[in-house]
Order: sequence, then structure tokens, then C-alpha cells
Amino acid sequence: MNDENKTTFAQEPDSPPTSSDDEEVRAIIEQTREALEASGAEIERSKRLLRETEDLLDLPASSEPADSGQ
Repeated sequence: MNDENKTTFAQEPDSPPTSSDDEEVRAIIEQTREALEASGAEIERSKRLLRETEDLLDLPASSEPADSGQ
């Protein structure tokens, strides 16, 4: 195949999408959207757990006796 044939082939439009192609694309888009939403929810959960852990580290240790050093 020479360069002229490659250029001509690349310029030819693909056949128009069929309804089954549309349905497949829509299904993939929906799956991607659901995965992104789940990922976003997991990120928010991780942020919340990190904040809660940081808050726990800031609390005084209640299990230590008040006069343990004396």
C-alpha cells in the first residue's frame, strides 16, 4: 500500500453507527458513570475516616490514670 492509498483510506468516513452501536455506547457510558460515582463515594468515605482519625488523635487519652506520673 502506498501513501496515496493510506491517505484515501483514512479520509473515507466510517459507516454511520447502528442502533446496536448506540445502545452499546450508552451502556458503556452508564457503567462508567456508575463507576465514577462509586469511586467518588469511596473518596468521600476515606476523607471522612481520615478526619475522624485525626480528631481521635487530638483527644486526650481517657484510659490513662490522672496521676500516673507520680
